[in-house]
Amino acid sequence: MAYLNKVEIKSLWGTKNIAWNNIHEDVNIIVGINGSGKTTLLNLIWGAITNDSKIKNKYNHSEATYQYTYSDIPLIAEFITTFDVVYSHKKKSESPLTLDLLDAIYTTGQSKNTFYDYRLKATNFPEQADSINKRIQSFYKLIDKQFSTTNKKIEVDPHTNKLIFKQNGNTIQLEDLSSGEKQFLLIMFKVFLMEEKPYILLMDEPEISMHIEWQFELINTIRELNPNCQIILATHSPGIFGNGWGDKVVYMEDIMSDAN
Repeated sequence: MAYLNKVEIKSLWGTKNIAWNNIHEDVNIIVGINGSGKTTLLNLIWGAITNDSKIKNKYNHSEATYQYTYSDIPLIAEFITTFDVVYSHKKKSESPLTLDLLDAIYTTGQSKNTFYDYRLKATNFPEQADSINKRIQSFYKLIDKQFSTTNKKIEVDPHTNKLIFKQNGNTIQLEDLSSGEKQFLLIMFKVFLMEEKPYILLMDEPEISMHIEWQFELINTIRELNPNCQIILATHSPGIFGNGWGDKVVYMEDIMSDAN
């Protein structure tokens, strides 16, 4: 399985170098003060992996390189950045966070990998239907467990074939959930769609708007869904690494130095 094990960035902002060695294969938690470069580091890693010219041009004074295990296997990565982005002057259904969640679930296309397409596999590949449906039901149970404190349960609306939540007999549409709930679901659906394959998951401050209990359990829940996922996230919250992940913390000041 291919995982990042080293990242180097030269001339960050024209003044700094980053040398991040011995990256953990399972979990990496980047911390640092505001403006220390956490988000920039994630963006540059993503740009290097995906060869994204827009990101490279945005940071045109910086050069990012990386090494990874089993270099004959291509890296597969996911970058989740849409957190707590709800505009008060817009409808909830028009917020970027809601749109990203609905896109991950419903939008189809040749380049898309959505939950709707995954559900269709049970019909298109009948020989896999049993394992696909079992995996989906297990996923629903995991979500129900996390939402149990508010007595919400995820269901498929038999009339629209869309996902909804039921709470004490009432129907809640996905766009009417709280920001924290939608953030949590976006992460869960993205990780579920990895199908337990080796992935690099980049996340920038996933704790924003998320309840402290979900912060404590976030990494464990991701690892439960995909134990082959290498997590690299930036955070300001001790809650993210307070449940046994303290040894995975990396401080920006420890990997950054002045450029010559």
